[in-house]
Amino acid sequence: MTVANTMLRVDQASTPQVAPKATPATPARTSTAGVAKVGLLGAGYILQAHAKAVQSSARAELYAVCDLSRGRAESAAEAYGIKHVFTTIEDLCASEVDSVHVLLPPVLHLDAARKLLLAGKHVLLEKPMGIGSADCQSVVDLARQRGLRLGVSHNFLYTAAYEEVRTKLQAGEFGPLDHVHVQWLYALGLIQFGPYDNWMVRQPQNLVYELGSHLSAFVVDLVGMPEVVNAEAGDPIDLPGESRVYRQWMGTLRAGRTAVQFALSANPGYPERSLRIRGLGGAAAVDFERNLATSARVGSTSALFDNLGTARSQGAALMQQGQRNFMRAFMGVLKKDSTANAFHDSVARAVASFYLFDQPLDKRLDGQFGVDVMRLCEQIAASAGVDPHAPKAQSGASGSLFTTPAAPEILVIGGTGFIGKRLVQQLVAKGYGVRVLTRSRHGADIELGPLGVDIVQGHHGDPALLDRILPETKVIIHLAKAVGSTWQDYVEQDVNPTRVLAQAALKHKVQRFIYTGTIDSYHSAGANDVITGDTPLDPQISKRNLYARSKAACEELLQKMHKEQGLPLVVFRPGIVIGAGSPPAHWGVGMFHSDARVDLWGSDDHPLPFVLVDDVADALVRGVGRPGIEGQTFLLTDAPVLSGNQYVEELERLAGVKIQVRRVPAWRHFAEDLAKEAVKNAIRHPNRKIPSLRDWDCRSHRARYDSGKTQSMLDWKPAGTRERIVQDGIGAAVEHFYR
Repeated sequence: MTVANTMLRVDQASTPQVAPKATPATPARTSTAGVAKVGLLGAGYILQAHAKAVQSSARAELYAVCDLSRGRAESAAEAYGIKHVFTTIEDLCASEVDSVHVLLPPVLHLDAARKLLLAGKHVLLEKPMGIGSADCQSVVDLARQRGLRLGVSHNFLYTAAYEEVRTKLQAGEFGPLDHVHVQWLYALGLIQFGPYDNWMVRQPQNLVYELGSHLSAFVVDLVGMPEVVNAEAGDPIDLPGESRVYRQWMGTLRAGRTAVQFALSANPGYPERSLRIRGLGGAAAVDFERNLATSARVGSTSALFDNLGTARSQGAALMQQGQRNFMRAFMGVLKKDSTANAFHDSVARAVASFYLFDQPLDKRLDGQFGVDVMRLCEQIAASAGVDPHAPKAQSGASGSLFTTPAAPEILVIGGTGFIGKRLVQQLVAKGYGVRVLTRSRHGADIELGPLGVDIVQGHHGDPALLDRILPETKVIIHLAKAVGSTWQDYVEQDVNPTRVLAQAALKHKVQRFIYTGTIDSYHSAGANDVITGDTPLDPQISKRNLYARSKAACEELLQKMHKEQGLPLVVFRPGIVIGAGSPPAHWGVGMFHSDARVDLWGSDDHPLPFVLVDDVADALVRGVGRPGIEGQTFLLTDAPVLSGNQYVEELERLAGVKIQVRRVPAWRHFAEDLAKEAVKNAIRHPNRKIPSLRDWDCRSHRARYDSGKTQSMLDWKPAGTRERIVQDGIGAAVEHFYR
């Protein structure tokens, strides 16, 4: 009997609630000593949570990892000590694994599960279970026929906060439920910035399948399978690739006498992921975003003292839980465990429960529960009138803009990025033939395919690939950057690939090699200093952040190859780039803790080196054909017309939100960084570093930037006025982000 069924029957009898009935235990199919050999299918983001969860289980051990990308699989294997690496599900099925965690995109879940079950493997699927409740049911039936355990992990069902409320609910403390409210109000960056090939935004119903499954799981656990009275999908947006996304979903549901409200929003705003229940005997709230829970029961007949007593008891409970969460996170730092948070803890609890093969499978994990969750999501989408078979929305960008695309003569690395997309658009508009090298072919097809550019999937550190595509290339524009947590990450992902690309450019006699550095590599803290394109980079660059160091290292090796081997190099250093596609809460202005709170870099008010993204793209296009500029470095900044504080004031006006602003001097940021890094260095944390006051100080950009050389040599004319910077920079960013 589920929690739901218990609740629906309590109003007819006074018997206390009981724990939910579990499904019969499946036969244990484990290795010696009762420890299951676990395979991980898919080496994406969620692998970390599952790998850590398996490592913490006494009844399971990591045995294999499988991914189409051998590189990703090998990286995961190295990180978590996994012995076996596979690149096909057939090899995984043929291995000695006892169970497999399916961590693929949802559309691939069911086919993978069928193959694994037929191979005799237990299966734990990430949510949502799969596409189509009927197909999900067929996989559940197959698992039963084969006598195998099939589970679905709904990531927040095992958080400590929810467990606390759920236990009290089962004990009858709240009595029969009158009302349940579940909500997921959390910005989805995919909508603003892509990649637009992500499964979640390909079809309008996918958002409620992916995110709404969290809410539906709580509903099914609390009240069973409800009836959808009505639902509404609102605030639509048409994205590149002719896909439509509804950013707001609301539903009214009913389970017997219990009313249920369902609310989902993917818009920017204050993050709140929570549920509330009200029963005959009390009420409770769970903030599963922050792993906090409160509950209340009528404890006093005096209205005078009831409010005070409730506030005191709930305040004490929240303080205790806050301290618990803090200590868990702090101990995670000491133990070098980046997964010490409520989300990963919930996954770990679910995984531990799944491997209790000598016990019945918890209903929250059972495949049949996953079917019900998927069925509820389908019913919400159907009630909202979202037809998965309806024609796709027309965005006006379908088809090529050119009858015959020009032969690719310019190779753009990083063409799907913020600046890269604008650059490709302007190059095509000028009649250039463009080829884009990207790691995500499908995403590039959606965003750049309609322009008629040639898209090649791969990496610029692959010499064989470069040998294939460079013979017809005249110009290379290198915009790519790396993201990492250690200097070695940047060496491997940025510096070394840049060297490979430059060597290939020399080999194939490319006529021009354009590289985009950054003003972050300058020493820019001096208020009396003037920085131009000829200003050397920070002589103490080793004391700067990893991104600034990496860009400077790339520039240094390219400049050396220019001087010694004749690499036809031209360098551009963009300033704080803003426009449609940049986050309004821009970290070039300050440390944005949220869209409504910022710590400005520095305690004084001075102009910052802003520049519009379209002006940056225009300068790069001019750099393609301007003769005689090899060896030159060009600064890309606009007139000094806007300070950080003025940026925030304009952002408040345009976005309609009051922003909490603090002016924080560099020494204060440094002191906080010093305290944090002292702990990390004491425990020899792998991502430890030596804090640098110089780096914090340079974030203020107190120096004056002068791009006169760029404007003169390239006939470049940036916006030049505060009105244009505000309108085409901040205004366009706000319109794009909140569209």
